[in-house]
Amino acid sequence: DGDPCKNYTWDFGDGSPLVHTPKPVVTHAYDNPGSYPVKVIAYDKYNRKGDASLTQKVIDPKNPKKIMPPYAAVTSDPPVSDIKEPVDFDASESKDFEDKPCVKFVWDFGDGTPKKTTKGPVVKHPYAKPGVYPVNV
Repeated sequence: DGDPCKNYTWDFGDGSPLVHTPKPVVTHAYDNPGSYPVKVIAYDKYNRKGDASLTQKVIDPKNPKKIMPPYAAVTSDPPVSDIKEPVDFDASESKDFEDKPCVKFVWDFGDGTPKKTTKGPVVKHPYAKPGVYPVNV
């Protein structure tokens, strides 16, 4: 209905306690370098939930050139599709540890279909059944 979400639960992926906030913005400091899977769950006024996730890279200021895992980012178009309608997934914003474009992408569309490997950052995928699917690249 267009109303903003009412509550958020944040998991920063570093073993720290979950953080519950009424606002969609939060600050968190990491104690150690590494790559951390960050997840947020947003709740609307009916207590329905949706989630989003990303990987947060934290560099060691004493060794900023240390090779780290890539940063992955993906978008979908359209964000809501019909059954069997191809969805465009775009991971163009994904970068390697030197902030250069990634050269290989392994897609998991979250629907039980086999993973797909591509050299380019854009791929199409249709869904056979209605649902909410966690896409990973």
